[in-house]
Amino acid sequence: MKKNPTPELKSRREFLKFGAKGAGLLALSPYAPGFAVDTIRAAGISADKDGTIFVLLKLGGGNDGLNTLVPFNDDTYYDYRPNLSLKKEDTILINEDFGFHPVLTGFHELFEDGNLAVIQDVGYPNSTRSHFSGQDFYERGGGLEFVGTGWLGRHLDAECPPDQQRTSDNPNAVHISRHLPIALRTEHPQAIFSMLSSNIRTILARSVADDDTAKLLKETVEAAQGDENPSVDYLNMSYMSALVTEEKVADVLSNYKSDVEYPESNLGSDMRAVAALITSGMGTRLYSLDTGGYDTHSNQLDRHEELLTDLSGAITAFIKDLQAKKLADQVVVMPFSEFGRRPYENGSAGTDHGTQSAFFVAGTPVEGGIYGNHVTIPEDRRSDLQFTKTSIDFRQLYATVLDRWLGGNSEAILRAKYEHVDFLS
Repeated sequence: MKKNPTPELKSRREFLKFGAKGAGLLALSPYAPGFAVDTIRAAGISADKDGTIFVLLKLGGGNDGLNTLVPFNDDTYYDYRPNLSLKKEDTILINEDFGFHPVLTGFHELFEDGNLAVIQDVGYPNSTRSHFSGQDFYERGGGLEFVGTGWLGRHLDAECPPDQQRTSDNPNAVHISRHLPIALRTEHPQAIFSMLSSNIRTILARSVADDDTAKLLKETVEAAQGDENPSVDYLNMSYMSALVTEEKVADVLSNYKSDVEYPESNLGSDMRAVAALITSGMGTRLYSLDTGGYDTHSNQLDRHEELLTDLSGAITAFIKDLQAKKLADQVVVMPFSEFGRRPYENGSAGTDHGTQSAFFVAGTPVEGGIYGNHVTIPEDRRSDLQFTKTSIDFRQLYATVLDRWLGGNSEAILRAKYEHVDFLS
């Protein structure tokens, strides 16, 4: 028997009628004002304003690790990329074998200060080179055994069990993206707050534009008062909690005074927003951000330069901002991408989907340096980078963050024991 789909609500009358039946906030989430609420339900423990904070940043599309961390002593790199390779003298040297892409000046500064870990040859066995399966695998922390939850979501479930009531209105996790990322998907209801955009002007404009929607939602709740339906109480509680959080966040972002200049980009605005929320003492420990454009099949040189300029500038500004506010010791940032690029360039001045890539972890608590071995570029031009015995499984990075930074149990969350990488003590 087919389930009835959620009806398309075309009028105020239909909206009120549907809402009054106690559909619940999740069914109404497309109509929520300003900030969408994925799961802002009563469960979990209070956020900790003095706890460690982890920021996960997805680089959607597949970042080219070989042109990010350039192996200028590898002749095969130059043979396979006659037009895309970067010369040694053009890179920012970090040792006798590698250099950063020339626009990664901020990363180099962090590296020199000991606040950036560079992790080579990261991936997992049998990569499919698919955007969808790659993103799923990285965000779930594994394969089909984790369908429905993400690695950080399972951490939240472990730390915030459903039998413990919340003691704060502050969310345990915040994401800045259009949809709830797989990494934060949970089995049990958790306090996760979503922002569609961190741009302050957009936030303020949306708050005004959505007055009618907010009024409509409030009328929906009021119209349902007196009904003997537990979903009504849930809707009322969820809506009011979401509205309080929305107003609080909008106020924090609009009044925040940064100590540094962020890039004038969506990523720059997003990182600035996270700094503002951390500085406010809200206590949220997990943040997830999403930026795209890394699928560089063509015209890679210019496009990749723009992307890395933005990435390095945004993360460096974020860390310096928190350092100025004496909060940097609480925060670690880790960008990730669903795969790297092929070692050889294609006919469109770009690179196609690959496997292994270079990863970075940034922050004052990070033990800076280079970890892992240089990826071996195969002699066969048709072959891709291979996951070998010396490669670093991305879940080793997750295990390190979970155990050494978030105080979790990586073996339970990842259902296997992964050796730590010593970028966190």
